[in-house]
Amino acid sequence: MTKNKCERPYSDRNIDKSCKRGIPRKMHRDCAWLRPGRMIARLFMAVAVGGMLLTGCGNKVDVPDMSGMGTINVVSREEGSGTKTEFDNLVNTDAAGTNSVADSTDNVISDVASDKNAIGYVAYSNVDDSGVKVLKVDGEVPDDMSIDKDKYPLCRDYILVYSGELSAVAKDFMAYVKSAGQAVVADYCVPVKKSETFLSDKSGGTVEIHGSTSAAPIVSKLAEEYMKINPAANIVVTESDSTQGLNDALQGKCDLGMSSRSLQSYESELLTSYVFGRDAIAVIVNSGNPMDDISVDMLKKIYDKKYTEWGDLK
Repeated sequence: MTKNKCERPYSDRNIDKSCKRGIPRKMHRDCAWLRPGRMIARLFMAVAVGGMLLTGCGNKVDVPDMSGMGTINVVSREEGSGTKTEFDNLVNTDAAGTNSVADSTDNVISDVASDKNAIGYVAYSNVDDSGVKVLKVDGEVPDDMSIDKDKYPLCRDYILVYSGELSAVAKDFMAYVKSAGQAVVADYCVPVKKSETFLSDKSGGTVEIHGSTSAAPIVSKLAEEYMKINPAANIVVTESDSTQGLNDALQGKCDLGMSSRSLQSYESELLTSYVFGRDAIAVIVNSGNPMDDISVDMLKKIYDKKYTEWGDLK
């Protein structure tokens, strides 16, 4: 059995981005580093750089007057959600402070929009202006540049997976996703490559795609545009969650699975994966909340139930 079968288009996307932060490039093994006249200067430089790295790990956030706010209503996604898995991992929380669980992106937005004390998280590509606002995290706004450069702290990939050999029409659809379809992806999140010309082989048949509610709007639009090019194809996208989509692909219940979380080791061994886009997990609050910025540390304390009142933030 081949391990880590992957069709990711370039090596940088194969790397767990969280592992790259703060890792310096290899030092040149130049004898100049050993010259006595330079050792003190290098030492001071190393201390200064180290101090910069340490202060950059926990950016100070200005907290406005929260006296008009009450008990925090902590909204999380359901177990199996790729967004929940990635958020919990990136924030390093057990989410013990969760007050309500929403089973879709739309329901998280609805819950937060209807409660001025609520906080939640959703795919940045799916956020609308219906009564919620997106917070900066550690001073970083989630946008194409901060996602592409991995400056925003809560970034993740969108992945299509399959088991075994694809049908002719599924192969043709995947060829579209990897080429002209990247222009569609760019309307929602950060594409993994530039759009390229696509020539369909006009294969006919049905392709069943199951999984992530965060990835589903993008994949549904990809399916819609692909079927304009190849009317002989019927692409059916069914929303569930990332884990269900991966399990369905493993069990042969669908042709392709959609995931918004990283694959576990056994999933990587059994499934072929392709990263088709990169997005952020947006932290949202009610539009009446005075906050504009929040730190990862604050998020952890909220979701760990260390902070239960908005007035606890400081």
